[in-house]
Amino acid sequence: MSWKVPRRFRPIVFAAVMSAFSVMLVSGTLTLRHLGWHAGFMREWWHAFCTAWPVVFLAILLVAPLVGRLVERIVASE
Repeated sequence: MSWKVPRRFRPIVFAAVMSAFSVMLVSGTLTLRHLGWHAGFMREWWHAFCTAWPVVFLAILLVAPLVGRLVERIVASE
């Protein structure tokens, strides 16, 4: 049995997945850079992730269509 989200929700699913991966990488990198590896690192990383993820999710959801159109203008059609 396969559970899939209806296609009409693709932009939301894309924004959720893309923002989660982006925020994991950036918040993890910056948390490690500024605080170093220590016993509470994962907790600090989780707090940074939870703070940034909603912001990045909305940004990607709102900006992705504009970026897509800009890229179409920049890239030559074949």
